[in-house]
Amino acid sequence: AECAGEAEATRATAAKTIIFVRHGESEYNKAMRATGQDPFLRDAPLTETGRAQAQEAQGVLQKLQEEVGSDGWLLLSSPLQRALDTAAGLWPSRFFAPAERLEVWPELREVITGCDDLGSTPQRLLEKYPHLQQLNLLPEVWWTVPAAYQDLPADGDALKDAYKDDENAFEDADEAVFDSRVALLIEKLAAVPESKIVVVAHCDLIGKLTKRMGLKEKKSSGGFRKGWWLSNCECRMLRDFHFS
Repeated sequence: AECAGEAEATRATAAKTIIFVRHGESEYNKAMRATGQDPFLRDAPLTETGRAQAQEAQGVLQKLQEEVGSDGWLLLSSPLQRALDTAAGLWPSRFFAPAERLEVWPELREVITGCDDLGSTPQRLLEKYPHLQQLNLLPEVWWTVPAAYQDLPADGDALKDAYKDDENAFEDADEAVFDSRVALLIEKLAAVPESKIVVVAHCDLIGKLTKRMGLKEKKSSGGFRKGWWLSNCECRMLRDFHFS
């Protein structure tokens, strides 16, 4: 037991190289850019453009991985469909190989700011990705639902209609658990045995996570802002990071 504890502590303090990838353009993104209004699409998939973006990013990802060695990578994805679709197009040889290291973490879901951030049950996701038995490890409801609406069916239109009528309740409930979610996410990232990780997730989640990790990026207008705020299918590598 002492040896196991020492090994876990070593993993938690070992340097990690992480490639953060934001998902490609989703049907929600496309509608929002066209109208500026929430189209109330729940857990929208990628558009044709988004799928092309993911495929085009394959070469970028491979070059980044080659800089530190192509072997020994762990692929992590949010369970939202736009992230899973991106992971499938970005790294198909890993995504569609059940024996390879791929995990789906609910902590990587997006911050709720729109109906698209309400997820799908593992059963619904398995209809689209039947080879991903890792989805069976997810809770039935792995996204945030306010207490007043937790008796509604997890799939279907009832939750979407509740969000339409009371979006502040969903966003406030998600904000209330966000700090603990990010703390758990950081703990899990530090604890995985791999030292090299690809994370496929979302703009706000990646931005807020990397801000919590103390990262900054240059602004086009000059100066810096806290966190990394990625465009669709942008890949950005953090080398040799130590979680404290």
